[in-house]
Amino acid sequence: MTDLPGMALANHIWQSTLFAVALGCLTLLLRKNSARVRCLMWLAASAKFLVPFALLTAVGSQIPWPARLGHATLPAFVSTASRTAVQLTQLSGQSATTLARVAHASHYGDMVPVGIALLWALGALVAAAHWFTRWLTVRRALRESTPTNLAFVIPVRASTSHLEPAVVGILRPVLLLPAGVERHLAADEMEAVLAHERCHVVWRDNLAATVHMFVEALFWFHPLIWWLGTRMVNERERACDEQVLAQGYSCRSYAEGILKVCEHYLKAPLISVAGVGGARLCRRIEAIMKNRLIERLGAVRKVVLTLVASATIAIPVAIGILTSPHARAAAADAEAHISSLRNVSIKLAVPSSGVGGAYNAFGLTLQDEARVQTVYSLRYVIANAYGVDPSQVVGKDLSKEPVYEVTMDNPARLSRTATGEERSASFKESIRELPGLTRDLLATHFGLVVKREQRQMPGYVLTIGSGGSKLDQDSEAPFWKEGAGYSQGEIFATKAPIGLIVRLLDSMFRAPVVDQTGLKGTYDYKLTWPPSSPGASPEPATMAKALQEQLGLHLEPKPVTEDVINVVSLKSPAQILTAR
Repeated sequence: MTDLPGMALANHIWQSTLFAVALGCLTLLLRKNSARVRCLMWLAASAKFLVPFALLTAVGSQIPWPARLGHATLPAFVSTASRTAVQLTQLSGQSATTLARVAHASHYGDMVPVGIALLWALGALVAAAHWFTRWLTVRRALRESTPTNLAFVIPVRASTSHLEPAVVGILRPVLLLPAGVERHLAADEMEAVLAHERCHVVWRDNLAATVHMFVEALFWFHPLIWWLGTRMVNERERACDEQVLAQGYSCRSYAEGILKVCEHYLKAPLISVAGVGGARLCRRIEAIMKNRLIERLGAVRKVVLTLVASATIAIPVAIGILTSPHARAAAADAEAHISSLRNVSIKLAVPSSGVGGAYNAFGLTLQDEARVQTVYSLRYVIANAYGVDPSQVVGKDLSKEPVYEVTMDNPARLSRTATGEERSASFKESIRELPGLTRDLLATHFGLVVKREQRQMPGYVLTIGSGGSKLDQDSEAPFWKEGAGYSQGEIFATKAPIGLIVRLLDSMFRAPVVDQTGLKGTYDYKLTWPPSSPGASPEPATMAKALQEQLGLHLEPKPVTEDVINVVSLKSPAQILTAR
């Protein structure tokens, strides 16, 4: 089990934090405008913690790419943007994988994520219990209250509790007034207080407060969340105060009404209950008495807010579109600078023709006039093109795909008078371009659309056994003896890396093998195992025993998280064979 979910959560938290900081800076530009605007901005910053950018990116990746915009016809700026988005995506994925493998290298690697999850669950439970107990207090007061005949936009009930006047509920809100509150407030003061509560009802402040309550329960460990809650309450109450004064109520009567409520009744104990006495009382009374002029939100600031809101949604969706399969193909082509394929011909291969076969199933055979490829297994060709093991090619069933023979003009064709050095340099360049050239062939003529993902799948982990490694490092063998050989039931190597064994196991088991030995450098080793039927791979248990006894390595079957190439779509054989 890797810690990829933990990395995804960490990415979401820092992105949401950065978003909240950006909105916080923007509120400074709006400090002379209505508090209602700032309250909505703080609410957006809070709600962002419930909506990961990764979700919007996933939505963008599902938007169909126009068929007429083949990956080879993308404008240069789109290719550049796509390539940048892909690099950022791969960087985060590589970081997650690297950190996860470092954690697994420790004996306690699997316990750390479990411990963190338990700690988070405990904190979330405590936060939820805190709000639930306070909600029970308000619920009890509501249950014990009695209806009144007071005319208001929502039902009004009188309570014998010492709660301040407050709007309770979301779907069917009720104004809860302390019994006898009219005896402490003058008529004009009472009207101002009710006008304040009317603002809470119209703006549905209880719903906004409940959203933030969920955010606090889920992200209780983040100090910014609690600070956001304070800012929301302060701006919410200031917004109601500004609205009451804008309706023509007297500053003095309104301020005295609030002071009398706070003198005779306790403050509402639940964040999802909107009352008249919330926020910092002294600053509120001072602001009410000053009754400063609120600047209207100008056209420029409205445009800025609209652009920020649009970019918050549009940018992640655009990244999803640019990292979709066709855009990834375009970015890969732009990065590799691969020449266009000319005069491509695809037909069914004849096994007895002697062309291609299993050997060149992984690439193209270089000739002076043309490149020739026989697709022995389409799965293997896709795996080689994207640098993964065939077991990591998933999605569409490729087991029934026929064998194809592909011919085309050589993009790097040399003249017959080319020197040996020129031919050698051209061959090396062709080998370097081979994966990208194969991707271009698959996308253009086979209609291959893939998506690079990370999935947990059955695999194996190779570690050093309890008795230590038995490999001989840095032998004195001459350079001409360096290399490896493989035969039925045996592999022998001189000055070869441990990765050779990993690749051998990959091909034997058709499953990913993760190297966690930490062995670097080169080694001399010989590994033999009991012979099996011709062409058949040995059983994993047989190889595990041979590795332990001969090389001191431990092979364990274990779920691993690896990059996979998800085959989204592929042309039918009839469509492929008609491509020229």
